[in-house]
Amino acid sequence: MGVKYHGFNIGILILSGIAIAYIAFPLVTILIFVDLPTLLDSLVRPQVSDAFIVSLISATISTLLLSLFGIPLAYFLARYHNFRGKFLLRVIIIIPLVLPPLASGALLLGAFGPYSPLVQAIPRVEFTQSILGVIIAQTYVASPFMILTSQAAFESVDESYENVARVLGKSKFETFFKISLPLAKTGIVIGFIISWVRAVGELGATMMMAYHPHTISIQIFEDNAIGGLRMASSDILLVLVLSIIAILVFYIITRKSRPNQQDISMNFK
Repeated sequence: MGVKYHGFNIGILILSGIAIAYIAFPLVTILIFVDLPTLLDSLVRPQVSDAFIVSLISATISTLLLSLFGIPLAYFLARYHNFRGKFLLRVIIIIPLVLPPLASGALLLGAFGPYSPLVQAIPRVEFTQSILGVIIAQTYVASPFMILTSQAAFESVDESYENVARVLGKSKFETFFKISLPLAKTGIVIGFIISWVRAVGELGATMMMAYHPHTISIQIFEDNAIGGLRMASSDILLVLVLSIIAILVFYIITRKSRPNQQDISMNFK
């Protein structure tokens, strides 16, 4: 038994090591293409800094929009279990997650392109080739991450706390903001971070909707097409640093515990 158990551990370690090596290898090899003088010159290029700022601003706006509309939808899915069309609603929410980004961009062009009924009704609004087009694309592709993660967070909250609050005379609004939301906040914040990172990294749908202004992902694509990895390495390193920061924030949040019993009791008052 001991020999078999020992062999199992070795097998797990070998397979795990292969997986880690596969993931880490591209991160290490990108350093081969980094030339320090070229890197510094590339980092100060206006195209790179402008694209990075566009990505940060547009991704933040997209994620805030998702929070405004996605969190209530997630609560609805978590608490209202039986209604007609729930399966269809889930399919609609998951579609942006499984569709190729270029296909999502094509769908968005059909909805917001120059020949769509919406644009015909609002001709002065530039939905494509604008920051608005970037936000629309990012919001669409990142929406499942916010909604599904928040739904899971609300489902993990014991409904008895909400029921007690209602029995004590709290309105549904008070129960939601003082009980449900605080108890689910860790999962919701994690969903916010994942959605934001996904929005920053979006390429396919953004290229279809708004190649200009450049996001950092489009800038990486363009620099690689023009000058190869040596030219794109600075953009990639910027995104890597941003990703590491997001992972650290994610790690810190996941280590935090839920509100304790005393905190919950205070919310009932």
